[in-house]
Amino acid sequence: MFSYFARLTRAQQKVYRESDGVTELRLSHPAELHPLVAALDAALGSAAHPSTQAAAERLIHGLTDALGIARVTVEVLAARPHAKWGELHGLYTVTAGRRPKIQLWMRTAKQKRVVAFRTFLRTLLHEVGHHIDYTLLRLPDSFHTEGFYKRESSLFYQLVPAAGPATAPAVKSAEDWADVPAPDRMARLERTPSDLARLVRGHADAVLSRRPAPGAWSAKEVVCHFRDAEEHLSGWIRTIVTNEDPVLVQTGTADRWAEERQYARHHVGAAWQAFGHRRDDTIELLRSLDAEAWRRAGRHARRGRLTVDDLVALMAWHDDNHVDQVKRALEGRA
Repeated sequence: MFSYFARLTRAQQKVYRESDGVTELRLSHPAELHPLVAALDAALGSAAHPSTQAAAERLIHGLTDALGIARVTVEVLAARPHAKWGELHGLYTVTAGRRPKIQLWMRTAKQKRVVAFRTFLRTLLHEVGHHIDYTLLRLPDSFHTEGFYKRESSLFYQLVPAAGPATAPAVKSAEDWADVPAPDRMARLERTPSDLARLVRGHADAVLSRRPAPGAWSAKEVVCHFRDAEEHLSGWIRTIVTNEDPVLVQTGTADRWAEERQYARHHVGAAWQAFGHRRDDTIELLRSLDAEAWRRAGRHARRGRLTVDDLVALMAWHDDNHVDQVKRALEGRA
């Protein structure tokens, strides 16, 4: 068990296990909430704060009513707070004598861009998940267990049924992706967190941790790799746009990361969430760059000259390759 669990008290570990044991939440009539989801999508797309506030409130109240639990106060705010630890996406708070509150932020911290709809919806469901822990599951605490993330995912795919079952996209090479228009490459990067969620949801930790062959990664290890590779590759992009012809440093091999950082001991839900947040930051950065910035380049010892455009193609290939690897690992194929 990972180190965080070991630091909990015996009573807390009991609550953690109880949370981990509940992996799904079924809505009786999810289709009744689909218009509320569509209204939130439209409101967020309009970038209008009052309509986003109203739409988020209607959806959250629709969810709590459907689950038969108490309503919460909903507050949609502007740009996310941020500090050295990162950006705050959402917050659930309980104050004695007051109705619990869910706060959501609709704009990114640095560029003040409106958050992508699916990111906003995932955050909304995450905070509702904490309320569910206390009111529906009657847990004395709300931990980020695998069960918690699976419950969040089960709600998402009832509310966004068009996401459908997981399918393995054709794996293009980085050279093939270089010929794909930039908007299509960006779309590939944007959908990867959802692709991963569809693949890993519903699986026990033993399945996610199983290596299909000696030396091959488990699904959990691949998700951890996504998280760390995102920090590494987006760091190269930031280095290129802020420096003239920089050297792009390779900090270590993927296998070395997996061994030194002990991926097998990590929490796949937390790794997925961290990857999703880092990918959101990468998308925000890329959207802020003009055509000239996409042509800026750095120098890599093995790959040679790499532009931002090249790196986006490399990331699209990387996503294709490792999403397919997760699928194969879950099927027991190396």
